[in-house]
Amino acid sequence: MSATNSQLQLETYFLKELSYFLKDNLDTIPEPVAEISPVGLKIEDLTKLIDEQQRKWRCELTIKSSDAASGESFYKFKIVMVGFFTVNPALSAEQAKILAESNCPAVLYSTSREIIATVTRRSPYPAVLLPLVTFVKNIEEPKPKKRAVKKKSE
Repeated sequence: MSATNSQLQLETYFLKELSYFLKDNLDTIPEPVAEISPVGLKIEDLTKLIDEQQRKWRCELTIKSSDAASGESFYKFKIVMVGFFTVNPALSAEQAKILAESNCPAVLYSTSREIIATVTRRSPYPAVLLPLVTFVKNIEEPKPKKRAVKKKSE
């Protein structure tokens, strides 16, 4: 199997904002921790067409930590990434929109994962590895199968 270029190409991306805070009292040497509570996340993305003729898209992805339901995390962070992409002009406008809105934030998310892992790795606690997420919209949840109900005949 040989690889082929995607219909979506990354032109450039950059880190727009990064904030990190270790929520800990560092008056004493921290005890080793094997595992930390999962970090809750708030994720927002804005993907928009900026040049209709050349099919250029801009995506801004914001990821903020929030305390997980299972407990408080050691970390608080926010990262904002911006990327510029081009979609193959041979695709229809609707196909281009679906491709860009699904994949542009995913590309930036994977880069954000590495940045957050690197930053949190420099603390006395285990690094944060952002979970996999999907940016594909309008995926229907599986519906429960209907069971046939037989009526009693009178």
